[in-house]
Formats: sequence, C-alpha cells, structure tokens
Amino acid sequence: MTQLRLIMLSLLLLLALGACGDREDEVTAGVEASPAADSLLTYVPADTPYLAANMQPIPDAVIDAQFERARPMLDEMQKQVTRVKAEWASGGDRPDDPFERLMIAWVDAYDGKMSREGLESMGWDFQSSTVAYGVGAFPTLRMSSSDPQALSDSVMAILESAEIDAPPAEFQGQSYWRIVPEEADEVPIALYVAVLSDHFALGLYPVASQSDFLPGFLGLEKPGEHYSTDSLARLNQEHGYSAYGSAFMDLHRLADEFLDPEATTARVLTSFDEYDLEDFSEQCIAETHRIIDNMPQVSVGVTEMGVDAIGYRAVFEHPSELAGELTGLVAALPGARMLTEHLAELSFGIKVGAARDFLRGKAEGVQSDPFQCEHFADINQQAGDLLEKLNQPLPPFVNNFRGLRLSIKALDMDPGQSIPSDMRGHLAVHVEQPEMFLGMAQMFLPDLADMQLAPGGDPKPVPEFLMSVQGISAYAAMSKEAIGLSVGDGEQNTLVEFLEMPAGDNETFLSVDYDMAAYYELQEMRMADYGALDPDDPMSSFYEKVMEWAKTATDREHMEMKFTSDGLVIESRTTYRLLWESEGRGRSSRATSAPFFSQAPE
Repeated sequence: MTQLRLIMLSLLLLLALGACGDREDEVTAGVEASPAADSLLTYVPADTPYLAANMQPIPDAVIDAQFERARPMLDEMQKQVTRVKAEWASGGDRPDDPFERLMIAWVDAYDGKMSREGLESMGWDFQSSTVAYGVGAFPTLRMSSSDPQALSDSVMAILESAEIDAPPAEFQGQSYWRIVPEEADEVPIALYVAVLSDHFALGLYPVASQSDFLPGFLGLEKPGEHYSTDSLARLNQEHGYSAYGSAFMDLHRLADEFLDPEATTARVLTSFDEYDLEDFSEQCIAETHRIIDNMPQVSVGVTEMGVDAIGYRAVFEHPSELAGELTGLVAALPGARMLTEHLAELSFGIKVGAARDFLRGKAEGVQSDPFQCEHFADINQQAGDLLEKLNQPLPPFVNNFRGLRLSIKALDMDPGQSIPSDMRGHLAVHVEQPEMFLGMAQMFLPDLADMQLAPGGDPKPVPEFLMSVQGISAYAAMSKEAIGLSVGDGEQNTLVEFLEMPAGDNETFLSVDYDMAAYYELQEMRMADYGALDPDDPMSSFYEKVMEWAKTATDREHMEMKFTSDGLVIESRTTYRLLWESEGRGRSSRATSAPFFSQAPE
C-alpha cells in the first residue's frame, strides 16, 4: 500500500497549492478582513493561546499559477491513480482492512479530478478563509467552503464506497463525525469532524469531555469575547505580515493552560489519574514563567504572496534587555547575495568572544540564583557544566573570530562521491586580526609563510599539496578583516573584491541564498547513489516527476536570521520561475540550462 499512501499524501499536498507564490506584499494596515474570515474569528476565544488565520483569500492568479506549474506532477498522479485502479480491478476481493478500503475509495473519488476545477467540484475551496486555534490547548480548525454540501456529499460518498458504516452522530440537532483511534492513549483523544452551514471544522478533544467541547465546536455556542480582526491586524502591522496569513503562540497562556487549575486544559486533564497538578508547586509555576519571560510569544506570517515569489517572517520575541544583548553579539559582515549565476552563498557573523561572555554571564546568573523547582535541577547542573567549560582558556584567534562567508559558483560531483571533483567559488574567514590568525596557522603549516600574504596584497597561489582536492587551482589573499581563498581558474581575479565587500547591517548574523533546482538535483544524485530509485518501481517514476516539477517551478531560496530590538527574526523568500520559463519558451533565470552538477560517465 506504499504507492497508495504516497498518492493520498500527494492529494493532501495538492489541496495546499493555494498557499504559495502576482506580487502582493502589502502589510495589513487598512486591509479589512473578508466576510468569511470575520465570521470564522467569532468562534475563536479572545484568550486563545495560539491562532493561525488569513484575513484575505489567496489571489486567483496565484492559485492558477501554482496549478499550472504543477501540471506535470498532476498528470503523473492521474497515471498512478489509473494504475492503482487497474491493479485493484484484477486483484479479486476487496481488502478486509477498512483503512485500506478507505484509501481505495479516496483515490477513486479523485480519479479524473486532478485540477482546480475538479477539486472544487468536490467542495474544496482554494480561496477559503481558515482559522486554527486552541480551545484551551486543544486544537480546532475551521475552513470556509463555497459549497459545504458538496464537501459533505464527497465525504459520505467516499465512506459509502469504502463500505464503512459511519453515520454521523448528533448533538442538539447538529451532525458530526467522531473518529476514535483503536489504541487509546492515557488521555483518549478523538478527531471530530463537522460540516456546518458555511464551513467545515476539525477538532481534537478528549472523548470523556466531549460534551464540554461540542457546543462550541458545532457553533451552538460562541465565546462571550472572541478574538477580533482588529487584534489580528495589529499583530500583522507590528511585524509586517500581510493579510494572506499569520499566526502567533502566547507561551505564557499556553503554560497556564496546564498549570492553572481553573484553565480549560488543566480542568480536563486533572480528571485523569495520569495528570496531577500537585506535582508542580507554586515555586515551579513561578519559575516556569520566569523562563518563558525570555521568549513570551512567537509569531509567523506571510510577507509576500505572488505568482513569482512567496515570503515569510517569524519573530521570536525577547524582552528589550535580552534583545539588546543578543544584538551586540552580531558581527556585521557582507550578507549572502541573491545572484542567479551562483549556486549558493552563505554568510555567518558572530563575535565569538562576546558570545562567550554572554553565555558565561547567563550561566553565572543561574548559579547565583538557582532554580528551586525540582523539575529544573538539570538546568542548574547544565549551567555549572557550561560555566566550567567557558572558563577554560582558548587561543586568542578563537576569541577574535567574527564569522565566515562562502560563495559557490559551480560544483562538479561524480557518482558515489561525497567530495566534489571540481568547484569554483570563494571562501572568507573574518577575524579581528588576520595577521595573528595567519601566524597561528603557520605554526602548523610552515609552508604558508612562503606565500607572503599581506593585507591588500595580490592573491597568491596555494601549493597543491595543501588542497584536499587535487588538480584545482586555488589562491589566497588577505584584507584588513579577513583571509580569503578562491577555488577555480580565474576566480582569483575577484577574490580581493569579495574580501572587501561592504558590511551589511548590524542585526543579521546568518544569511543564505541558494539555487533550488541545484539543491533538488543534488538530492536526486544522492538518491541514485544510495540505490533508492528503482526504474521498475512506479513510485520512482512518481518521485522523479515530483523532483522534475520542483526543479522547473522553483528558482531560489533566500533566508536571513537576525537579532533585532524585537528579538530573533527569521525571514525567508522563495522565488518561482515564470511559467513561460519553466515551459522552456524563454531564457531561464539561471545562467545556463546545463545540469548544475556534472556527472562523470560510469
């Protein structure tokens, strides 16, 4: 059933196509929530510990573009569905396992409907509004539907085809389905499903307490105070999120759900013998919140939504004092550039000496004011162990380390080899005193002294015996802040320029930019090396189509991590190839149409 499971997984992924990549990157200021989003938020308690929602639906142009890009994969999925059905038709009796029958019925229902129009005919709405939130800590998801009855009919038809007798239950006149796992956990949790007048809902709740959750889940009751669109708009405005999706988790509220005996989650769990709040003293509760104070909230949101790109930002909030300390650790280095002719660039800049002092200060703080809660005894021990290690002397050049940068233009890999046979690019190691770093290196490799490197001097050839890959031209050079290495013929001509690039901002400590197609191509090579691709296995054909789609649809990935006044911020942007490029009707956004990783003949 592996093939069937993969097809089902692909169908589920297909339903998420609308969440990706015409450029619409405005933040939410002045953007009103759609009526559907406004309606769904009325079900969300104002004190929910977490929420994910979109105020506006994904634009039609974005959805259509993603379906068009996925056309080769959809065609292959249809072939696999046809193949599986033919195997069933010739296989005789239907399986006894109800789950296998359900998968068969699921796949059969999607036969001939591998398109946006086909899926929407079954009740799926790719411009839906969605909210996912916690009733206490227990998750609930609601998704608007333009045709809830069609969706309900599709579900019932699949169950009937699978010969599964699953009549809906009723609560105060409202129908729902309850799916209970055969192997119950210590606290039995069931999946609840309901198709309501304008949306469908999913929830995970304890079976024994379902009467407490069903009125709200089925929309028979709504919270006295609900989470407002204004609150979501303020979150989006504060962090630069767009109306196409954002989420947050309040870690203090979430902790209180388990620690406060009056909270919804704690009240439910204490009815089971396995959960006892008396194991957590008032001291433990206070110290739990003391830890959470360092990162009270996490949020993430879409910053750009377009036909050719999608961007995200995540913010891990820190108090201002801690945020300032972390910002002081950043070494301002040139960031990774978004260059279409390069395979990848990386830049990492942290002041090692300052980072060591920061960690020492935190460890000393725990030692001087240790946690009294018995559950946190390990933290006290770990702080002591860390302090012991940090107090050990280090060579001066380690404390002077500020970061490194890597730029790869080309990479040649032979089958079965983990070390490249050839490459072109630049490497820079940034230190406060490059001469000291070089002097330490010469103690271990005296031949380096013969190169006579000097700040601002011309690149000097590196003796071949010092290179781990033979036959590759390499040069070294030094600037006032870094020592650099070029690899590949002619790369030495731009090495000094690479070393002397202007520094970026004082917040970004890690930036990465890479070619997505090259990444997927490398993954394919590894799969082939490990013998994971069987030409006679239909799943290998399906995997190859998925990889083909990924290589032709995606362009580049750019990611930055930074310490700001708000805390740790992670930003990511994925670009997609234009449709006319991916179909081969125009010039690619990359420098060459040749494979990125050349393979020597076997």
